[in-house]
Amino acid sequence: QTVDGPTGTAYILLFEDFDNAILLLGGANQAWAPEPLHAGLQVAISECVAVMLQREVPEHVNREVANAARKCGKPVIMDVGGTDAPVDVELLPHITMIAPNETELTFISGVATSVAGRPSLSLVRQAVSSLKARFSAAGNSDVAVLVTLGGMGAVHFAPAWASDSDTAHETSVGTFPLGTPDGRPKDTTGAGDCFRGSFVAALYGRGKGVADALTWAAAAASLAVEVEGAMPSMPTEKAIEARLLATPMKQFDEVA
Repeated sequence: QTVDGPTGTAYILLFEDFDNAILLLGGANQAWAPEPLHAGLQVAISECVAVMLQREVPEHVNREVANAARKCGKPVIMDVGGTDAPVDVELLPHITMIAPNETELTFISGVATSVAGRPSLSLVRQAVSSLKARFSAAGNSDVAVLVTLGGMGAVHFAPAWASDSDTAHETSVGTFPLGTPDGRPKDTTGAGDCFRGSFVAALYGRGKGVADALTWAAAAASLAVEVEGAMPSMPTEKAIEARLLATPMKQFDEVA
């Protein structure tokens, strides 16, 4: 489909601490008409193992896709990047797993997650508790939450996770040492996307358990930050397997 106006554009700002910020101009991505999903997209949804949503398209598109996916029995994973706005309430009943980083988690939960610029696991738990309460109020008490925490790693909160002290339903993963000359990231752009996509592919596509899928995703993301650019940095399956075999992972450290 072609629409009048510019295509969507992202301007990526890289900082000295290896973090990044992205300025989005929606352009054509925001021009989707509010109409039923076309047949080709319906077929793609029916044949996939999972549907991943992001927020650089209008909310009505995500609602249609999520509704179609759940009717087909497909898990729906929400990547909340693309806007600082709250998650669309009409989407909440359809989401299987929501996957923010610590900053995005603050936007969608209303709870601060960092102290002096560093993520705090106790605050992350409070934010997840607040977020799950919002889902429960919308009729979805079974949502999982995957929170990426940059250099600390990531934590998966299972659907059964119930409170700040419920560590039995948490699964954390650390990070892999980098193969760059100075051991530091070259470019973090796209690392979170790489982690989440790799996790979903491993969990639903390969049938791995949560812990193994997190480890697979951590290996993939470690490779992504060693390469400049977003798309060029996405690693191959063989590269991920090689990192898993060759490099011991650093365990998750909540005070890292």
